Amino acid sequence: MAATDKNLKPEVEALADDWSEESEQQAEQELSIGNRVGNWKTLLSFAFALVVFAVAIVKGGFDPHAIWNRVKHLNVLIFLSAFVVYYATFPIRGYRWKVLLENAYRGTHPQAVDDMTVRGLSEIIYISWFVNCVVPAKLGDLYRAYLAKLWVHISWTKTIGTVLAERIIDILVLGLFMAATGFVVFHNRLGGVSKILLLGVALAVVGIVMLIVMKTFSERIRRVVPSRFQEKYVSFEEGALQSLRRIPLLIGLTMLIWLLEGSRFQLVFTSLGLNTHSISTIPFAPVLFFALGTAVLTTIPFTPGGLGLVEAGLVGMMIYLGVPKADAAAVVLVDRILSYYSVAFFGFVV
Repeated sequence: MAATDKNLKPEVEALADDWSEESEQQAEQELSIGNRVGNWKTLLSFAFALVVFAVAIVKGGFDPHAIWNRVKHLNVLIFLSAFVVYYATFPIRGYRWKVLLENAYRGTHPQAVDDMTVRGLSEIIYISWFVNCVVPAKLGDLYRAYLAKLWVHISWTKTIGTVLAERIIDILVLGLFMAATGFVVFHNRLGGVSKILLLGVALAVVGIVMLIVMKTFSERIRRVVPSRFQEKYVSFEEGALQSLRRIPLLIGLTMLIWLLEGSRFQLVFTSLGLNTHSISTIPFAPVLFFALGTAVLTTIPFTPGGLGLVEAGLVGMMIYLGVPKADAAAVVLVDRILSYYSVAFFGFVV
């Protein structure tokens, strides 16, 4: 990481003083990606993903030749445009996280956050996505906060709070967009797909309720938390609540990110010579719905990066809404090359 590697080398015992040396060493071991990739839980999650793939292929009755006929006519230039659009979201995500960190730390560590460049934060986010691609349970979100802590010696638990706040903003906008595209465009044809829509809306509701409970019952929660964890909880709570300032800017950035995700999906369709006219006469809405559905499916923590679950769920969603089997499978294959396999490969390089 060009912007951060110089600062990621200090010894653990020289880091922020909100953790003991023993706790730091334990956390470093727990967050060791090398240890995580080879352990039985990760291997089991990949095995589960393979089972999902196998069941989906057998039950779906897909024709590999028909899928290949779609993929071999891929327009490489349009596909590369989708690649550019997808990776353009990372600096926006980096800037949004910087805003959250500025909100959370402006009273305690303003200079430290000022020193964190958008480029460096974007690289940390990218590495965290790579971690999510190779280990289950969304460990990348914790790893992201840990890398930020190593960089400028800020509180790990408070930074986790900023990541939580970011996730809540994400799912709030995602839920609103899914409701708009789902009910307005597909209304009477949602059927089983409505479960994905309801999951997205439910995530948004849970996030909002969580923030309200943390804000309203802060003192009561702190009394319940064991004394040895109180300092960490307070730090986490402050990170989550204090980072949610400048809401219009944060929501605007989040909407831009999701619109770019939909644009990526549109370019994937176009690169394969396909369109969504048969699904809806409203342009862009179907591909935005598919992109949002993909994001919802990745929140299921059973496999790394939603591997297997995303492919099966998204193909099933498309087929249900009228996309031919071979077309749906080709779209998901090409899109996952962008959103999963490229991150797994380039993230490993980074």
